[in-house]
Amino acid sequence: MKLDDSTRRALGHRWNCQLVTRGRSSGQPRRVTIWFAVDGDEIVLAGGPEGPHWYRNLRRCADVELSVGRLRLRGRARAVEDEEAAKQVRQCFVERYLAVRLSRLFGGYTRSVVARVAIDQVDES
Repeated sequence: MKLDDSTRRALGHRWNCQLVTRGRSSGQPRRVTIWFAVDGDEIVLAGGPEGPHWYRNLRRCADVELSVGRLRLRGRARAVEDEEAAKQVRQCFVERYLAVRLSRLFGGYTRSVVARVAIDQVDES
């Protein structure tokens, strides 16, 4: 789905999202608040190199929901395993977040796991 201009503006004004995945063992909804970035018409996510629970969950069940301010986005996530593609996603975070730019000076955000979310539905509450 193509993200319209008003959705892009709304996403640009927020720094984090609430991501809901399904637990890989329980199947229950699991929520985490994390940073995000927009890359084209997809939402990109990054996490620690140890593979956080949200990342392991979305690898098992790709259906996810993101809440960003008043927006509710539903889509399908996929882990980015190709290292060159992962570098491109990490660059989105370098450009968006000062803390990431600073951590890069000390070797941060170079091995983080990354995922892309293709958005299927956007609702505003």
